[in-house]
Amino acid sequence: MPSRLPGDRPVVTRSLPFQRRTLILGLLALALLLGLLVLGGPSSSPLESGSTWHRGPAGYSAWYKSLEQQGISVQRWQRPVDDLLEQLDEAEGATVTLMQNSASSETLVAVLPGFVAESELPALLPWLPDWVEAGHQLVILGVKAPATAAPFSQTLSSETGPVQIDTRRRYTAGSRLGVALEDDYGAVVWQQAIASGPVTIAATPHLGANAYLDQPGNFALLTELVAGAGQRVWIDEYLHGYRDEEAIAAEVGSDSWLSYLARTPLVILAAQILAVTLLALLASNRRLGQRRSLPTPTIDNSRAYIQALAGVLHKANSHDFVVQTLSQAERRALQKSLGLGETPISLDQLQADWDQQSDRPATDLSALLNPPVPKNESQLRDWLKRVQSLHYPENATGDTSGP
Repeated sequence: MPSRLPGDRPVVTRSLPFQRRTLILGLLALALLLGLLVLGGPSSSPLESGSTWHRGPAGYSAWYKSLEQQGISVQRWQRPVDDLLEQLDEAEGATVTLMQNSASSETLVAVLPGFVAESELPALLPWLPDWVEAGHQLVILGVKAPATAAPFSQTLSSETGPVQIDTRRRYTAGSRLGVALEDDYGAVVWQQAIASGPVTIAATPHLGANAYLDQPGNFALLTELVAGAGQRVWIDEYLHGYRDEEAIAAEVGSDSWLSYLARTPLVILAAQILAVTLLALLASNRRLGQRRSLPTPTIDNSRAYIQALAGVLHKANSHDFVVQTLSQAERRALQKSLGLGETPISLDQLQADWDQQSDRPATDLSALLNPPVPKNESQLRDWLKRVQSLHYPENATGDTSGP
């Protein structure tokens, strides 16, 4: 048992009840979890627009499902398109059937996450020339065209039925190899030559989006564009940020936790360490440093009785009782301090002995020990200050509570 220094008071240890502590820890953990979800939870990314995984109005999940229901060979591609080209080249070189049917090319669909100018396509789709020169079909949705005076929302006629369009952009300049959807203001879906090959382009990235689920003509037109000749359809999901395991491993280089820490920003690491430290401290129910116990309160019965009596007299405004009681007590204390014993003597004799003391201030004891009854608390405090000055002259105008 550790030794205790002289003068130390005995201490006791207090801790929260088990149920209450468990409840507090649970609430804190819940608050921390909600904070992490709000601050670090996944949020909707602009890249999700046009993805077949996205079920929002701008996604293409409904159209992708319709292709599967029709029995069309369709597959999501979540790696660089260059890898797809290599895979197709290896398959053609290894299989005689594919070499004989090389005319039946593959179709790649690239739904841009927004309107992208044609001049920006080489940076966004660097594989485009290689894909077209390989003889494959390419459908790009969302190439920015000039805005015209066309109504923003209208229904256009096509070979597959009415198509709902919500854009004023139309392709009017440049040569076109063919047009699949147009009006008097220009083409909405057309075909033009890019990198010595035909590319099908739409002026809107939302031609077959989920928002047009109730417009069968939109889905039918897009299906005809990508699978009209019965070729296999690939959907570029790598463009929208989706990666398969091989692509992630190639980009990251390693899947160990050390690599994760090396890529994690220091702020996030510091926040995680702080959160774990706080949870550990709360679990042990102690603050940093050594545990300090609460001191045992010392009970003074006399002081408690005096304070209780003072509170009652204060509420009852019993100034006369207070003055009378304290006057008698002060008279006995003065008589004893002057060496006159405890037998009551007259105020005149007490005054005479008081005046003979050279270290005592000149005071009218008769007026001080036999005062008129105070009419209010302010007068009572003034009287108490004068009485106190008999014992502590330097505190005659100070606090009535004494030194």
